[in-house]
Amino acid sequence: KPDFLSNTAVLGTHYGAVDLSQNVGGEVKHYHAGIAHFLEHKLFEQEDEDILSVFTNMGASANAFTSYNETVYYFTNVNDIEKPLNLLLDFVQSLSITSESVEKEKGIIIEELKMYQQQPSFQLSMETLRSLYHEHALKYDIAGTEDSVSSITKEELESAYQTNYHPSQLVLSVVTHYSPEEILEMVKKNQATKEFVSLEPVTPYAVNEPAEVVRKYYELEMNVKTPKVSVAFKQVPDYESYYDLIKSRLSMRFLLEMTFTNLNPEYQQWLDEKLVNDYFNFQNHVGMDFGYIQFVSESDDHEQFAQFIADKLSGLKISEEILKQLVRRTLGESILDLQDFESLAIDGLRSQFMKVNLFDIVNMAGELTVEDLEKARKSINLDQKVVIKLKSMEK
Repeated sequence: KPDFLSNTAVLGTHYGAVDLSQNVGGEVKHYHAGIAHFLEHKLFEQEDEDILSVFTNMGASANAFTSYNETVYYFTNVNDIEKPLNLLLDFVQSLSITSESVEKEKGIIIEELKMYQQQPSFQLSMETLRSLYHEHALKYDIAGTEDSVSSITKEELESAYQTNYHPSQLVLSVVTHYSPEEILEMVKKNQATKEFVSLEPVTPYAVNEPAEVVRKYYELEMNVKTPKVSVAFKQVPDYESYYDLIKSRLSMRFLLEMTFTNLNPEYQQWLDEKLVNDYFNFQNHVGMDFGYIQFVSESDDHEQFAQFIADKLSGLKISEEILKQLVRRTLGESILDLQDFESLAIDGLRSQFMKVNLFDIVNMAGELTVEDLEKARKSINLDQKVVIKLKSMEK
């Protein structure tokens, strides 16, 4: 595009907080919770250099994040991309740690954990996951626990790094004014200077997660003005591919938005009757080996809210007219998202992880039918429900 000078480069590994066990060449490797996040912290340490400052001195803004499914490093800048791109490739492909630096980092991460634990919304979310899952790593915070972080060793970090940061495990996604051929030549030139050991095949390790929830009810106290409640329903995943997963997730999103947003004519009445309020929100979280639907609101009566949600889920209605409206809105949002280069680059990265075409995902919304939403409705399992009450501290 003429006069388009902005660049965003994203380098990531499909290795996140839930990947606590992996099959590597027939051997099962186990890690402590929080190790992916720990690695993200340590990669920014390169001898005595502050990597973020080096990016800044190049006129680039850099950052990173760890999610449940991935660890991602990225930068944005204008004009020349080669220097920051080389820096991105170099620091992500180089781990230099000592036992002393690992011990020091543990204290930093544990303080970070303590900070999050003071946030009511975070605690409500984590207690929901702990109530849903027996074995799945979703029951742990992305950063781990104080015990797990304290147990991580230099050797464990190096083992996880060698497995998950090998070039065969990394994906580079770039939104830029340079041609694909120019970017590829820069990458080839960078990689030609490095040597990598061979890596045995890496495959996910299947977790034996029971269909039943851990606990049906749990309550906690924190310093909040109004009690909050989370109601979640554990689902049994059944997807043949990531494409099926994405289609199912989008179908469920549309189905829930038809009922639990102002697209539903009854929604204003629910607000008036204080069955929900402005804090109310819902999510459909799915992966190849997990799934749950969660509803959160402020409420003095957790039993009433839980029953209200269960009743509405039991009687979900499908409107072809609202489906068309949701399709138009989603396609419009997708077009607007093309202006957000950072999000576009990250979405491109994720599509490669899932082995689907990014623009096929965009087109998927326009192809959804009433039958797809009916399939989503039939898939909802209301049997395994958890209710988490976050009440105000007694004075």
